[in-house]
Amino acid sequence: MLFASYWELNENMSAAERLGIAQKVTNSGLFPPKNVKILRWDITPDLWGITLFEVDSAADAEAFADVWRAAGAGFFKLTKTAPVSPVQEVMPRAAELLKALR
Repeated sequence: MLFASYWELNENMSAAERLGIAQKVTNSGLFPPKNVKILRWDITPDLWGITLFEVDSAADAEAFADVWRAAGAGFFKLTKTAPVSPVQEVMPRAAELLKALR
């Protein structure tokens, strides 16, 4: 399953705090979680970013953000994570749906 996550880091948390949490998570071996394959992980200068990742189950997708939250409350200001599909696969399904509704 392919998932995309949009996230915003908490700008009220100091850079040192964020770095400490990031080191804790990565040094613990808990990130990336088991069964999570990160395809892209990008951040902007304004502390928001996206991650595109593959998992086998919804539980694996939940683990992606849960490990950060467990390591540091308030690390994220906002997260939005959902399954995604390539547009070229969605368009034919939408066309079939529209055809069936005529």
